[in-house]
Amino acid sequence: MEIALFVALSILVAYVIYRNVVLIGRFRHNKEYIECYKEMLAETDGAYDRICKYIENESSEEFQNKARILKLYEEMDRELDVTDTLNNIDLKKVFYRNDKYSKKQVMLNSEVFIWLYLNMARARKLSKFDVLNSLYEKISVLKEMGNRVEFQLCKAIYNALCEKEDAGVAFLSSLLDGGYVGYEYDKNFIGLYKRLAAATLAYSGEPMEDFYKEDLPAFAATQIGKVYMRDLEIIEKYPPKTDENAAEADTGLIQDTDKTE
Repeated sequence: MEIALFVALSILVAYVIYRNVVLIGRFRHNKEYIECYKEMLAETDGAYDRICKYIENESSEEFQNKARILKLYEEMDRELDVTDTLNNIDLKKVFYRNDKYSKKQVMLNSEVFIWLYLNMARARKLSKFDVLNSLYEKISVLKEMGNRVEFQLCKAIYNALCEKEDAGVAFLSSLLDGGYVGYEYDKNFIGLYKRLAAATLAYSGEPMEDFYKEDLPAFAATQIGKVYMRDLEIIEKYPPKTDENAAEADTGLIQDTDKTE
């Protein structure tokens, strides 16, 4: 019994040490990426140069690909050639581990979806439908994500921006009505997902409850809302209005600690 207990404790201690090493290593990669993400949202002049430098110096393929998604937006914004950046984005490096789909990786990197949505809106505004289609193809091949809100929201936004017959209305409306019980999702961002859905419905001219429609000016006052609604060209219809609760859904950022569902 004592030997068995000793072995069990030894395994536990080894695991704790391993987890700490992994998290410390991840934090080292995450720290500068978070700063890049913040500068992107704040639209600072040095954001693009910082992202380029980060990608050049970063050794992790996971974080390189996360940063390329940020870089893509900046390149479109600056009317630069996006071919290399777009072609080099590999979402499997972000959401897979050891070539296998990982729910844990999705939870660790769920903020990536936020900038995918922003990139799609920017591509639509600039009529870069080749970029919009390519981004959608990169996420749509990850079939294992079909039961996630993030994946379905991406699909609905794409359909809306491309003015497909359904235009994603069914899922967007269901999301606002709480019809996501059967899906997996990052609970930290569900409020933000709803606001993005409401903004997309407004872009499509679809009806929604007054609560969400009246919330759009508050969303427009947030960094993410301003960027998204500006690229959807609906921000003039719902001009930013400061609200004490506006910042609650404006994180879109990465937590420095591990996240599990």
